[in-house]
Amino acid sequence: MNALIEVKGLSAGYGNVPILHGIDFSINDGEIVGVLGHNGMGKTTLMKTIMGIVPTTGGSIRYGDMELTSMRVNERIAHGIGYVPQGRSIFPNFSVFDNIRMGIAALQYDEEDAIRRILADFPRLERLFDRRGGALSGGEQQILAIARCLISEPELILLDEPTEGIQPSIIEEIIELLQDLIRRRGVSIILVEQNLDFIASLCDRILLIQKGVITGEVESTGSTDLELAEKFAGFGSSMSASRNTSAPTKIVNVESTSLGKTTALAERSQLPSMQNHMIEKGNAYMTAQRPTHAQLKKIVENFRMNMTDEKIQEFLDVMQGTINAYDSVDSMPDYLPPVLYPRTAGYRPSPEENPLNAWHVKTEVRGAPQGPLLGKKVVLKDNVCLAGVPMMNGASTLKGYTPDVDATIVTRLLDAGATIVGKAHCEYFCLSGGSHTSATGPVHNPHKMGYSAGGSSSGSAALVAGDFVDLAIGGDQGGSIRIPAAFSGCYGMKPTHGLVPYTGIMPIETTIDHTGPMTQNVRDNAKMLQVLAGEDWLDPRQYNLQVDNYLNAIGQGVNGLRIGMLKEGFGHSSSEPDVDEKNRMAAESFKRLGATVDEVSIAAHLWGADIWVPIALEGLTNQMMHGNGMGTGWEGMYSTSLLDFHANWRGRADELSDTLKISMFVGQYYLKHHRGHYYAKSQNLARLLRSEYEKVLSKYDMLILPTVPMKATPLPPQDAPLSLICQRAFEMIVNTCPFNITGHPAMSIPCGMSDGLPVGMMIVGRKWHESVIYRAAAAFEQIDDWRKM
Repeated sequence: MNALIEVKGLSAGYGNVPILHGIDFSINDGEIVGVLGHNGMGKTTLMKTIMGIVPTTGGSIRYGDMELTSMRVNERIAHGIGYVPQGRSIFPNFSVFDNIRMGIAALQYDEEDAIRRILADFPRLERLFDRRGGALSGGEQQILAIARCLISEPELILLDEPTEGIQPSIIEEIIELLQDLIRRRGVSIILVEQNLDFIASLCDRILLIQKGVITGEVESTGSTDLELAEKFAGFGSSMSASRNTSAPTKIVNVESTSLGKTTALAERSQLPSMQNHMIEKGNAYMTAQRPTHAQLKKIVENFRMNMTDEKIQEFLDVMQGTINAYDSVDSMPDYLPPVLYPRTAGYRPSPEENPLNAWHVKTEVRGAPQGPLLGKKVVLKDNVCLAGVPMMNGASTLKGYTPDVDATIVTRLLDAGATIVGKAHCEYFCLSGGSHTSATGPVHNPHKMGYSAGGSSSGSAALVAGDFVDLAIGGDQGGSIRIPAAFSGCYGMKPTHGLVPYTGIMPIETTIDHTGPMTQNVRDNAKMLQVLAGEDWLDPRQYNLQVDNYLNAIGQGVNGLRIGMLKEGFGHSSSEPDVDEKNRMAAESFKRLGATVDEVSIAAHLWGADIWVPIALEGLTNQMMHGNGMGTGWEGMYSTSLLDFHANWRGRADELSDTLKISMFVGQYYLKHHRGHYYAKSQNLARLLRSEYEKVLSKYDMLILPTVPMKATPLPPQDAPLSLICQRAFEMIVNTCPFNITGHPAMSIPCGMSDGLPVGMMIVGRKWHESVIYRAAAAFEQIDDWRKM
């Protein structure tokens, strides 16, 4: 037989932690090869490396006459490699039919013919077409995942732990299914397992893997060889154990399912993970992990209670009945909004495709065939969940996470006919107003390489201002829509707090979280907000909403409007004279258009950044870090998969960005040593600040001031001191962050160029009065091309 795939000297890992060490093997046409190993030995990493998800650090992978090592995932799929990941990765809220359709979303196949062909091999799926994937049994989900893989007609299938969490009777059915497919289709299979019976039933050869090294190979045709494998690798037969029904209580070992049913954490540490145990008593399963005596003792000590070991054990015994409720919850499928539109996982673009380093992932998710955004290309900030597409939020600790749900705004964009073309880089967990903190490297200003694009929605602004996309989603907790809009030269709206649902977007702190549109012109911005705005009943930030028809404001002009030019927005110690001057010239332009423009003073504006600091820093430490992004105490949609994955930052805390670390250090100190007093007081003072703005806004229709005091700054060098890294992250927020804690709508619009860089002007309106802001922004836009001002 000819070698279909040949792996030589393969090495790979996560960051600086090596996992695979010089792997060598080959697979022939029509052959099934198993890789047998305990948890944490590198099995899943091997599969992901062959698939291109984990990059190689050494060696080569040849597939026929092609070198795969530098190919993207989508190219490997196109060349005939299919992957069924551990945990199956089906979409639980998709129907079976739509899950199958996802398998052909990126292929030029006739959908009806492809589905007809796959049903010939998987007839049992036809009767399940309308069932949600999450409502299927584990075995049915595995069969669905295999069907979704096979619909692309691969020559080689990578199967990762296909028996995990599946009943023995279904395992035998999957064996028969695979044997039948191999016989009729002639595919080759690499499967990784720790179920010795399963792997021996299917495989021509078994490779033994320990700590990222292939340590042996046996034929699976004789009992002597299997006995050798068992002694060599220390395996037992999980299927045999599960058939032993003589004992009233049986323990079935299943692979650790942390990190979204992957073994990535164990593999990174290169230590075998502790196995979870599922204890079956009749038809009831104790699936939620129970506290040990030592764990409960630690909890008691952390509560500063004094208790004997005997008393702790007494509490432990009584607790068991209560914990049964956790078993019940664990057995139920999660209740998440449906994912409605097919898409592909996309790919990481090459440097040639990504000159500004603004793209995180390129993909294509086509929306409805009609709607107000039909034909518009949209990029999402990479803190927005797009099901099935990797999300990193600028953070190395989140790399490898793939959401299982679409954010509400994603569904609304697609329902409006937009095409989502990818995810944009953002700053490390969005903690920077500069564009230099992402784990993927700095994002460059589209007008001047080597300069900041602004943050934290850095990639979104660069891609819009650089004319790579029509529209973008940004996020804003201290200015992160408006700052990059000002630095890069585009239109960025931070709507009234809660007007646009934040559901399905990674939070920082609920009371300051905003999301909104970033566009090349005012009309598109208003049109996009029209699509995004409105209650979804899943976001606690939404209350007493007032939604308007924002497009109606375009063309009304500013004649008769009263505009207050905020004195305290100018003349900061960091203000550049040309930025202040361009904003004053813009104010004169409004006068010529018929508006009344007066200088107004709100002394409290200068307190705004100080009041913002405890809310943002203590809030993010409590919610985003200690609360794993979600926190507690609110009704709505929790992304449990994001919560679970993000929780693992604790094992990699040294990787966090310096800007996040300094924020956490301050936040944790004041939470621990001052009881959260300053967070609480700042929330009180935020109400005072809001009332000070509203006093002036009761007399004026809007305020204008520089979005940021300066133009885009040079990116810090790689060896920059901590002081410069933090300065470039926070020096520009003095005018933007006050309106995050007051919730007023604020929009940055470009008002000129200086030294080859854009200058931004911010328009602030009364709550829910975005239409008035659009009225003024559109009138100013019509004066002249801002690039010539």
